[in-house]
Amino acid sequence: MHMNRLLTLVLIGLAGLLASCGSSITSSTKPAEKDEYLVSVSPDRFTLNSGDWATVTALVEKTHENGTPTTVSPQPTIKFYASDPHVTVSSSGEVCAGVWDSKYLNCTPASTLPTGLVTITAYDAKHNVSGTAFVSVHPRVASISLSAPAWGARKCISQNNQVQYVASPFDSSGNAIPTCSTTVVAGCVYDNDYTWSVDDTNVATVSQYGNVVAVNPGVTNLTARLNGTVSVPLAFATCPPSSILLQSSAYTNAPPTPPYSTADLTLQIGNQKYLSATLVDSNGNSLTTSPIQFITSNPLTSSFSTLLPLVSTVTANNAGRVTVTAACEPSTCNPSVSDFTSPAGATTGKAAGFGYPIYSNVIGMTVQGAAGSPVLVTGTTFTDGVTPAHKLLVYDSTSLAISHDPIELANLPNSLVVAPNGAKAYVGSDTGLIVVDLTSYQSSIRTYPITGGISDDVITGKVLGVSPDSRYVLISDIANGIVFLIDTTGTKAAIRYAIPGITAVAFAADSSNIWIGGNTGVYSYQADTFVPIATNASTHVSALTWLPDGQSYFATGDQLVKYSTCDDQNPQLLEGAPVSLSTTALNGVPHVLGLSGSTWYDYSVTTSAQAGATPAVGNVCLSTVTVNTPVKVASTLNCTANQVSFSPTLQREFVTGVNSSCATPDLGIHGYDVNTNSEFTLSTLSTVVPLSGGVLSDASKLFFGTYDSTAKTAQLHRIDLSTGTEDTATDSTTGQVTIPAPVQLVPSFVAVVPK
Repeated sequence: MHMNRLLTLVLIGLAGLLASCGSSITSSTKPAEKDEYLVSVSPDRFTLNSGDWATVTALVEKTHENGTPTTVSPQPTIKFYASDPHVTVSSSGEVCAGVWDSKYLNCTPASTLPTGLVTITAYDAKHNVSGTAFVSVHPRVASISLSAPAWGARKCISQNNQVQYVASPFDSSGNAIPTCSTTVVAGCVYDNDYTWSVDDTNVATVSQYGNVVAVNPGVTNLTARLNGTVSVPLAFATCPPSSILLQSSAYTNAPPTPPYSTADLTLQIGNQKYLSATLVDSNGNSLTTSPIQFITSNPLTSSFSTLLPLVSTVTANNAGRVTVTAACEPSTCNPSVSDFTSPAGATTGKAAGFGYPIYSNVIGMTVQGAAGSPVLVTGTTFTDGVTPAHKLLVYDSTSLAISHDPIELANLPNSLVVAPNGAKAYVGSDTGLIVVDLTSYQSSIRTYPITGGISDDVITGKVLGVSPDSRYVLISDIANGIVFLIDTTGTKAAIRYAIPGITAVAFAADSSNIWIGGNTGVYSYQADTFVPIATNASTHVSALTWLPDGQSYFATGDQLVKYSTCDDQNPQLLEGAPVSLSTTALNGVPHVLGLSGSTWYDYSVTTSAQAGATPAVGNVCLSTVTVNTPVKVASTLNCTANQVSFSPTLQREFVTGVNSSCATPDLGIHGYDVNTNSEFTLSTLSTVVPLSGGVLSDASKLFFGTYDSTAKTAQLHRIDLSTGTEDTATDSTTGQVTIPAPVQLVPSFVAVVPK
């Protein structure tokens, strides 16, 4: 301290010598009337360890008729005084928490510490004005501990609530230094003597007195500093979301107003509704802001535009039925946090509720209107059953006439999947993937830079699925034990994985996760790779599906199994082993549908995320998911189903593809109605079994292809779903049958393009 003080005096003297070499300005004019002078002292409040010193500066300013203060030049002489003899001040404003020696070089601690604040006065005798500052003096602080007595047993503090943090100082012997908040005694420390800081002001803010306000969900550390000594950090947690209630209301030009509803919606194309999300945190209190997202099961049918932090407008774009939910998903919402120690003690981020996805209840939305769409048909051979067919046929859904020239396919197809946005058709092949542009109706063999393979590898195998946002395509080459995941945006191109026997894929509705399954079980997509789930209970997986409320996904194979989406844990073995799976939601209740041999299965799922559930917990890993005993309906289907098409609008399943070698083909199209829990049969004109098919998004028509191996003829059929009967038409001029439409190849793959 002595060397610091001496150096300070040398620098001051040098500055004075340099100043004497220049010019000086003096004024002897009488102050103008209505001029007022004031003295400001900086800092105006500070604290010192006993025996330390600090400098205060005084500035004389002048105001004229209460105008803006201006600095007086030259500055008049200032004299400094302390209100307590145990604090001394030099003529230059150096404040000693003790006694200065005669040369103001050494500050010696006083034998007795001041009680309370000491006033430092800076006096301008020329203008007879003064200013003050206040200093508190206490024993030297060696350590500081933090606490929050009002925190209690809570793991976190709800948004916009506050809690007082308390700093406790200790000397080098570990003795507590008194605080002035209890009783003002000699050497006590005031609450605002500390400099409080918080690492992340997006999570919490702190006042100069240690009062902390919760801002947004998350965890951050607080510290208190006193004269160079910094406390051990203590965490503060703003509560994470725990549930989301999604409700709709009428669309207006003003913010949403009651009444609100969780009921299913029916809209015309172009209509809009407000969707409002109510977030509740883990303490049961409301969250007013959080970066949630709204999810639709079909982006082509409905879209969202954000209006307010928790409010969106949903627009009905195309005919069909979708489910909509609100989600808070890491890492943008409710991100994971490290283990932390709060005033309630040490805990893990998971135990405090951080890092989990949160989903709302489900609202179904039916969009009414017409949806004419192209129908794509392809197969491996022409109707002679021998000649390879390298063609993709495009039919108009209204006339069932060929609407475009046949599209040439370089390779023989083994699968056909249309992207949900209707822009591309992906034709799988054992010799290379073919991509068809459904605007230009041009095809090309696509190669991608492939991670895990040769850079110009072609992508071989069956197309198992395309993600709801049409970004990702999953292809499995079972013969070579390879899986390809294509990112069609080109940001990642394609990744090749050596995973044998994959036969099924499921995507989350917002494309946030992917699961694949096959002979050896289920794999989850994590950090650009597929990893076996930790508690796999599935074998020979034939189908996967994601529950609309985001809580669970299902895998069927040797047995139907439910898994939790948050961590793939807690598998639940269920009754039955359907070969196909579909999901829907009816009046807010999710359903899983399946067909196994001669039995239809309908599993309703109850979760604590559903509207009105108590407690309302949408946190995937903390909520309760109950798969109820399935409704089982006997089927009269004679043949093994190869394809089941689901119409969300009608809440009906249709068997649109069966084993072509079936000895006793069925008359009609069999299906299951979720609304009535019953099987139905649609009459057809032929006993020839359907090979493949699909339903228009407006649920007005069903299409399926057939092949008569005896007559060597193939047809594309259409059923009017409003009447349940097959459409027919003939050319009035030629008398030729136009509906069912003749097909020049075996229609092994039929797909309706979404519109």
